Amino acid sequence: PESMHVSPAAEGRAGLLSEAVAKDESSFATAVLTEDFWESRRQKRPASLPGAARGLSLELSLDSVIDALRTGSRPQFGSTVAYKQGEPHLRDNIYMTYLDGATLSLNDAEHFLPPLFALCKALEPAFGFVSARLVMDPPDCNGPALCADADVLMVQVSGEQRLTLIRPLQGLPVSAPRPKAMLECDLKPGDCLYVPVGVECRPAPSSSRSPAVYALLTLQSAEQSLDLSLSKFLTDLLLDKSQFSAETDAFFRSAVTRQTRSRSLDLEASVQRSTRELISKVKAADLRRHFDQRMEKLRNAQRAGAGEVRAAPPGPPTVTSGSSLQIAGGVQCRCPAGSSKAHFTR
Repeated sequence: PESMHVSPAAEGRAGLLSEAVAKDESSFATAVLTEDFWESRRQKRPASLPGAARGLSLELSLDSVIDALRTGSRPQFGSTVAYKQGEPHLRDNIYMTYLDGATLSLNDAEHFLPPLFALCKALEPAFGFVSARLVMDPPDCNGPALCADADVLMVQVSGEQRLTLIRPLQGLPVSAPRPKAMLECDLKPGDCLYVPVGVECRPAPSSSRSPAVYALLTLQSAEQSLDLSLSKFLTDLLLDKSQFSAETDAFFRSAVTRQTRSRSLDLEASVQRSTRELISKVKAADLRRHFDQRMEKLRNAQRAGAGEVRAAPPGPPTVTSGSSLQIAGGVQCRCPAGSSKAHFTR
């Protein structure tokens, strides 16, 4: 963990990070990438990391989260989506969507929120590429359980939630014992939770009247798995004519037809000869180099996406003291005397 420091002056970082966030990068990586974390990854079990991202909860205000969701909903980005009871539920704008009890989700959230970009970069040396998704659950959210389709790190930004982590029931025989909870934990702002791929996060009912905002950092997606990495490496290798003899290259580019199948002995000899030549070209160092090149392309696209968001013209103004609001039916607005906040409830 001591070697995980990433300099804020690294390439492509200028203008993305505030000084406070840059100073927090190495401490965040050190707090997350502990021996217990790596042991949990090896055993594919969840792990609670209290207070590991305390700096993020201080950097990200609810106003900045709402502004990012609003920017992400612009047609040029299309990054903000909404779900209710597991079904898409995006209305005229994010405010009406949220008031309707839907969960708001911001894909590629690191493009819109520099503090999240900093966290992704802090973990990058350990995983090659890390991306983020931001989720805002309204109070009394009754959506389906979150089932991780990749190894993720859940970071609580604001609000609180109680989660039960358990293996899903899908695929189990009816007579099989029901899986027991792997972990139960309360997440408060700044807390982190490692969730292995395939594990369900079931939220408990909450009496809180505040939204729960959390980020999901994807640590290892299918794009980084060994099987897909090897498949893409072999595909690019086979497409490179310079790697093989003319006879082998011609065989790899030929089709298996009825005519070739009828000459099974000739086909067998060609397969054996060509695969031996292919195997001689497959080296671990080349696979690693190919993987690093793919990750660099993803990192470049990530930096470009963040730059596109920064360069976008400002959107319409947010609600200010001089704004006029149209209140939907069934929504009550309460403005306490002397307060700078208006409270809207359904």
